[in-house]
Amino acid sequence: MIGTTVLTMHMSLDSVVTDEDQWMKLSDEILEEYVDYYNRIDRIVVGGNTYAQLAEYWQSAEQSSGSDLERSIAKKINDIPKTVISRSLKDLVWRNSEQILIKDNESFVQEMLALKKTAGMISVESGLKTWQLFIEHELFDDLWVFVHPAIASRGERLFESSDKQHDLQLINSKTYSNGVLGLYYKKKVI
Repeated sequence: MIGTTVLTMHMSLDSVVTDEDQWMKLSDEILEEYVDYYNRIDRIVVGGNTYAQLAEYWQSAEQSSGSDLERSIAKKINDIPKTVISRSLKDLVWRNSEQILIKDNESFVQEMLALKKTAGMISVESGLKTWQLFIEHELFDDLWVFVHPAIASRGERLFESSDKQHDLQLINSKTYSNGVLGLYYKKKVI
């Protein structure tokens, strides 16, 4: 059985996905969506550039977050097997983590196709370069994006580097009370 790979991300209205602390507006509604989401996830994939930051954040949040929802999400994320993909060795400080060293684009594609055969539902969490690789090599099945009501103007944009068209089918959309728009797409297979 081949798994499903979901790219999940937050972006500003102008498709900026970096410096989220400047424009991202989370709410309990969104966190509740994540509780349900992580109950279905079998593996999390993160890029090497954001791995240490995410590891520190979620391991700390499990113990010290002031939000019951965030602590619940943190526990689930910390328990899910994680794969960090990188071109260099990383110190694996996050429990249930393993690393795949990527030599080039071809090895990236082969490793991700092999991973897809071993996991049911894979969530690709970050970062920008990782998402761009999955998009460029068409290694994603679904795209779950939260569009925040802000024009960031500065920062790196997700779709700037893609040189080919990717047709998507909207499966679900939801507007949250804080103005965030959640969009869930499936990649169209042509």
